[in-house]
Amino acid sequence: MPRWIERPASARQPSARQAGARLAGALLGLALVAGAAADAGAQQEPQAQGTLIERLNLDKLRLSAIGVSGGAVKPTQMEGTEAYALHADYGEIAPGWRVVFSATYWGSRLTDETMQRFADSLRKSVVDPTQDFEVDLGRISVSDVALDMDLRWLPRRFASTALRPYASGGVGAHVINAEGKAISGTFVERALDNITAGIAVSTGVDLVFFNKLSVGMQARFDLLSGARFGSIRAVGSYLVRPNPAPARR
Repeated sequence: MPRWIERPASARQPSARQAGARLAGALLGLALVAGAAADAGAQQEPQAQGTLIERLNLDKLRLSAIGVSGGAVKPTQMEGTEAYALHADYGEIAPGWRVVFSATYWGSRLTDETMQRFADSLRKSVVDPTQDFEVDLGRISVSDVALDMDLRWLPRRFASTALRPYASGGVGAHVINAEGKAISGTFVERALDNITAGIAVSTGVDLVFFNKLSVGMQARFDLLSGARFGSIRAVGSYLVRPNPAPARR
C-alpha cells in the first residue's frame, strides 16, 4: 500500500564559536551606537543647548561596566536549554536609572509533544483510505539571537554599597531561526523563522568586590510575538566606572 514517510534527520545546531561571534558582533554594534550618541551629545556647542540628545540625557551615557551571564532558559513548546549573554552598562541617564545594552543567544529544539501535535495536524489534512499514512518530522531546532536595551532601577541608597538589588524593564529585537531537514524550504520553516520585537522584565542582585568586580543572580522574563520564556542567570561584571557615593544632603 502507498506510504509517505519523512525520514528523521538531526537538525543542525550553531557551534559555540559561531554563537560567540554573533554575540560579540552584536554587542560591539550596540556599544558603538551608544558611544557615538554619547560623544555626539558631549561635543555639542553651547548654542546647541536643549537638543534632543541633551533633553533625553543621552550625553550622560558613558560605559560603566561590561560583563557576561549565563543560565537556564525555558522557551514555550521547546526543551529547556542554556542562554548566554554579554552586557554593557552605560551608566545613569537619570537619578537611580541606568541604561544597559545586552546581546543574548540560546538554542533548543521543539519538544516531542509539540512535534506530535504538528504531525497530527498534518495527518488530518491528508485523505488516506488505507489508513497507513505516516509522518516522521525528526527534530526541529530553534535558536534566538536578541539585542536588548533595558532601563535598570537601582535604589540610590544601594548605589555605593556592596549589595546592589535592582529591577528593570526593556525592549529588544529577536531573530528566531528554525532548522530541520523535514521543514527545509517549506512554509513551516518560513512560519517559524521570525524577526520580531519583544519586551522584558527582570530583577536581580549584584555583590561588588574591591569596587571593580561584581557577581550576582538575575531572573528575567521575555515576551514576544509567538513566544515567551523565563530564565535564571548567573552574572559577572567588570566595573569600568565604579558608582560614586551619592551626594549627602
